[in-house]
Amino acid sequence: MIQNKQLICNGRVVLPNRVEDVSLLVEDGRITALLEKGSDYSGDCEIIDASGKIVMPGMIDTHNHMGDPGPANFREDWYCGSCSAASGGITTICDMPLPSEPSTIDRESLALKKQTAGSRSVVDFALWGGLIPDSIKDMREMHDLGCVGFKGFMCFSTKVYPRITDGYLVEGMRESASFHGLVALHAENAEVADFGCRHYSEIHCQDEACFDDARPWWTEFDAIQRAVLFARMTGSRLLVCHTTITQGAEFIKNQKKEGAPVFVETCPHYLIFDRNILRDKKSFAKCTPPFRSRENVEKMWDYVKDGTIDVLGSDHGPYTDEEKVMQHDFWKEYCGFGCNDVMLAAMISEGVNKRGLSWTRLAELTSQNAARLLGLYPRKGNLMPGADADFIFIDPDEKWVYDGTRSFSKTKSDKGPYHGMELKGRVTDTFVRGKRVYGNGRILCDAGYGRYIRSEG
Repeated sequence: MIQNKQLICNGRVVLPNRVEDVSLLVEDGRITALLEKGSDYSGDCEIIDASGKIVMPGMIDTHNHMGDPGPANFREDWYCGSCSAASGGITTICDMPLPSEPSTIDRESLALKKQTAGSRSVVDFALWGGLIPDSIKDMREMHDLGCVGFKGFMCFSTKVYPRITDGYLVEGMRESASFHGLVALHAENAEVADFGCRHYSEIHCQDEACFDDARPWWTEFDAIQRAVLFARMTGSRLLVCHTTITQGAEFIKNQKKEGAPVFVETCPHYLIFDRNILRDKKSFAKCTPPFRSRENVEKMWDYVKDGTIDVLGSDHGPYTDEEKVMQHDFWKEYCGFGCNDVMLAAMISEGVNKRGLSWTRLAELTSQNAARLLGLYPRKGNLMPGADADFIFIDPDEKWVYDGTRSFSKTKSDKGPYHGMELKGRVTDTFVRGKRVYGNGRILCDAGYGRYIRSEG
């Protein structure tokens, strides 16, 4: 049997704009043909039966935070983090510049992260470059080396990765526009959000749901408006990261109609959980921007369905359970949690099965749009001939309960927001370039199978 040729048959295959009962012919890790049901194919190949499964393009996670390389890899390293991703149907990780040390801001730090990820990841990976004041001079070189874009924080970040103030942001956008790059922003008004958190800490507020009041919706709205204005004035493409508010989504929807070069990312947890999860899970569900009201959550689905929301990212950034309570003050605890292994299942459960989201729209949100936006298309993001054979099998009807203690993530926990969530729909198998890297609940490839995928602009 020729092991580098495969025929994936009997599944319902999610293609651009349609779902069809076709077979995928894969040779040397690439899709070479779509065969109609009943076609007589007599080639010598491995037959992979996808009966009863949805066959969908593997997810491209636009927003991931590995702590590797650097001292933060005790929270998440490239092997464990990529195993977690594979188990959730992610075939390409797009990793952010921090909290790895050094942050990915120049040629040397990019080379180090590529080497680290290349030796450990079980799925393919792409890399974001940094947008801080000191990195603007390196943006063009980083773009030429294949970075998918440049991430900045309009809110306060860390001492080693400072926020990008308005003047430097405009300068960075001008530089990005000169080579048709992409700027991605965490959009919150820095001072108002910081003042709010300090105020609630000083009054010893015991209601964790007030995190939404400490960093209210309009801190995000203000930053989104400024960012879009700067993008329009400079001609830079802009991705607004992890958008949580309907006001922001509506504003961007209208700006898109006027030709603004702006795109929207949100995270599944902002489409599922509201501010009340903080009363239950406390700091273990703390993230920025905060969880909003239930009314806002439900309205956000309208923007998912109508195409305003372009892509989904996990914002996977776990901390240990001990770290999440080390300050003994909710208002000062770290923000972030692990979720890259459950985000797609949650979207299937809450989107497809509960709210009627189509499989084609889900594939756009999780794969196709990201590949186009980040310069990875047509190699990634679709199941058409010529593309990498990155696909997943989904059992759309399986009912199960997510158990965070069984995650492949280095930082396992039974305290995160998804732990104990009842789901309908599950990823059963993950293939990267034709190789089954996850199946039967196990990782089926060695560390280092994943490859660096450079943006082609």
